[in-house]
Amino acid sequence: MVLQVESKQNYEAKTQEIATQLIAATREKKSLFAQVRDQMRLDDKLMDWAMGNPGLRVQLFRFIDCLPALQSNAEIARHLQQYLGDESVELPSALKGILNFTDPDSPIAATAARTLKAAVETLARRYIAGETIQQAVKTLERLRKEKMAFTVDLLGEAVIAEAEAQAYLQRYLDLLAELSREAEKWSPVAEIDSADGETLPKVQVSVKLTAFYSQFDSLDPEGSRTQVCDRLRGLLRRAQALGASVHFDMEQYTYKNLTLDILKNLLLEPEFCDRTDVGITLQAYLRDAYQDLEGIVTWAKQRGKPVTVRLVKGAYWDQETIKSLQNHWSQPVFNDKAATDANFERMTQLLLETTASLRRHR
Repeated sequence: MVLQVESKQNYEAKTQEIATQLIAATREKKSLFAQVRDQMRLDDKLMDWAMGNPGLRVQLFRFIDCLPALQSNAEIARHLQQYLGDESVELPSALKGILNFTDPDSPIAATAARTLKAAVETLARRYIAGETIQQAVKTLERLRKEKMAFTVDLLGEAVIAEAEAQAYLQRYLDLLAELSREAEKWSPVAEIDSADGETLPKVQVSVKLTAFYSQFDSLDPEGSRTQVCDRLRGLLRRAQALGASVHFDMEQYTYKNLTLDILKNLLLEPEFCDRTDVGITLQAYLRDAYQDLEGIVTWAKQRGKPVTVRLVKGAYWDQETIKSLQNHWSQPVFNDKAATDANFERMTQLLLETTASLRRHR
C-alpha cells in the first residue's frame, strides 16, 4: 500500500485554486454549486475538512442543525459567517476570505448561502434515502443497479412517551410491508442476493432498541428487557413472514451491555433460536469492542445458527468523549482514528476466521 501525504503548501495551493473557481463562477452570475460540483465535489470537501478539524466539525454540524429553520439566503449567510468564521474553525485562509462579506444581503453572501445549502442537501441525500417510501424505493433501486446491498432505518427514533414508541413500532411494520411489496418487482442480483449458495433477504431494516420503549434504561434492566422484547417479538415475526432481515443497531455506550444481553437472550428463545435473518451491530471505536465480538462468537457457536455482524467505526465519538471528560470517567472510545482503524481491522480478521458462526454485513 502506498500512502501519499500532501504538505500544507499543497493544500493551500489547492484551496487557492478552488477559491478562484468560486469567485469566477460568482462573477458569471451562475450557481456556484452547479459550476464546480463535478470538479471539486463541495460536499466531499466539507466532509473531509470536517473530519480532519474538530473545530470545523462542531461548528459545521451546529450550522446544519439550524439550517432547516433559516428562511432566507441572508439568514443563511449570517449564520454561515457566525459559525464558520469562528476562531476555532481552521479553514484555509482563502476560504476564510470568502466569508468576509460585510452585508448578508449582498449578492456574494447570497451566492455563498446557496452554494453551501446545496452542498448540505447533496450530503444529506447520501445518507437519507427519502422523505417517503416512494422516494426511498427509487434510491434503493439505484443502489441495487450498482450491486450494492442496503439496510434502512427510520429517523426520529428518540421517544419520550409510550405512544411514540408504539407508533414507531407500527411505522417499522408498515415499512417492512411496503418495501417487501416493492421488492417482489426487483430482479435478482447475484452479487448481493445470495451468499454461499443461500438466498439472502432483499429487504433489510435496522432498528434501535431504545426506540421501542420510552423508559429504556440500564438502571432497570428487567423492566427494559420485558417491554422491549415484547415488541421485538412482533417485529421479528412480521419480518419472517415477509422474508425480510432485521439488524439491531448499537447506540450510546451506556446501552451497549444491556442491548447485547437482551438480544442474546431473545435469540435463544425457542421461537427465534433458528433464525438466521438477524444481525447485530458492533462499534470498532469502543475499547472493549473486540471482547464483545469474542463473546458473540462464543454465543453464536453455542446457539448453533449464524447471525450477521455489521461492523462500523461508530457514530457517537464526540458525545462519548465529552460525557466521559465531564464526569471524570475512563473514556470508552479510542482517542485517535488510527487506533479505531487498527481495532476495526483486528475485528474484521476475527470475523473472517469465524464465518461458520458469523456473517459479515456487506
